[in-house]
Amino acid sequence: STGSEAAATAAAFEALSLGEQDALVAFLDSLGRAEFDQDGDGFTTCGGDCDDGNENVNPAATEICNNQIDDDCDGGIDGDDPDCIGVKEVCDGIDNDGDGQIDEDFTEIDLGRWEGMKREEIRAKHGDELDEAISSRTAPMGGTGESLAEAGRRALTAVDRLAESLGEDRKAVVVTHGGFLQAVLHRHMAGRGHRAHAFTSNTAITRVVWQYGRPRLASFNDTGHFGPRSHLVEANLAEGNPVLALIRHGRTRANVEMRWQGRGDWDLDDLGRRQAKALGDWYGQASIVYSSPLKRASSTAGYMAVNGVVAVDDLKEVSMGNWEGLTTAEIAERWPKELETIFREGVDLRRGETGESWGELTSRVSNAVRGLEHAADEPTIVVAHGGAIRAYISSLTMTSDTHAESLFTPANTSVSHVAITERGPEILDYAVATHLESLE
Repeated sequence: STGSEAAATAAAFEALSLGEQDALVAFLDSLGRAEFDQDGDGFTTCGGDCDDGNENVNPAATEICNNQIDDDCDGGIDGDDPDCIGVKEVCDGIDNDGDGQIDEDFTEIDLGRWEGMKREEIRAKHGDELDEAISSRTAPMGGTGESLAEAGRRALTAVDRLAESLGEDRKAVVVTHGGFLQAVLHRHMAGRGHRAHAFTSNTAITRVVWQYGRPRLASFNDTGHFGPRSHLVEANLAEGNPVLALIRHGRTRANVEMRWQGRGDWDLDDLGRRQAKALGDWYGQASIVYSSPLKRASSTAGYMAVNGVVAVDDLKEVSMGNWEGLTTAEIAERWPKELETIFREGVDLRRGETGESWGELTSRVSNAVRGLEHAADEPTIVVAHGGAIRAYISSLTMTSDTHAESLFTPANTSVSHVAITERGPEILDYAVATHLESLE
């Protein structure tokens, strides 16, 4: 079914606990549709064809709770059963029991008179107007809708307000729309002259975390619940576009101790090896696998390779100079001014006095990736490091920060896909790590 009424029904069901959902399904199975859908129209349609006379609100009114049916279709269970307020809130549009909230600011972008039209139809009939709306970001979509700038302000305000209300160490799930997510992603992955990333897929998960008072993109377009290679990966391969699978190495003891590894040659710890094995089991092996020569990366790559691993020196992590092997606390104690200058003031100094700047890292890794030979019919595996991957991904966007701060460091053994298209590299997803769920 489609439309706001079906969405309300889905929201009501999702608001229930798993036990309540199972009980609801079981009760519906035992009850049979004819006992409450008298006109046989599939629950209640509430669209004017209600010949049993009572279907006059929305499908959520047919929800079952404690063996009761909303016979009078008033949006709640007869008798105002206190256990059923999760059902009533969908009809009322109010979060009565605190288990979810309806917020108009998270709705889709207003497309004006283009709503309901296919993209090809809009392009054919209103191509110039569409180009103006996209390039200027101030022209209204569909003549009467929101501009991209307006939608962006609305989306970011809603997301930031929600984050502020959560406080520390709490999270929220927002079920929203592709256009809304595009507006949020513009803060993290704006393109240079063209879109740098793919449109978000249906049911894809995108995570934003707040660290040091600012938002950072922790994952993008994660559809790992469907399998390791998304339909975007498969579609690009089918079109002949090479696809890179950028993988961060498994965990090391230095990761646990929060030491700045840089060029330090730490190998995987026990969990890191299990992460790498889980990655290989989930993603599968590949014929072309490139890796940084550092042990933590090459050991991870070994779980992915059919024909061995090709070491590429320029895929190494950023050189941290005198900071390598030290913890953040130790560095802050000895070099407080340098940390402040780099990470607060945004000056791209060489790390640890004798290491690399972020710009040098970005140039080195980007050149290395551009020089790789690609597999023809499968993703080309590239195993590297958190900083190196962030630097490359960030280089594909219009970011203005000096150390890819808008991107959160990808999780150990997470996968980020980039398609090499005619118009340039396109980020398909970022930091997908579904396989790690098996280790929790």
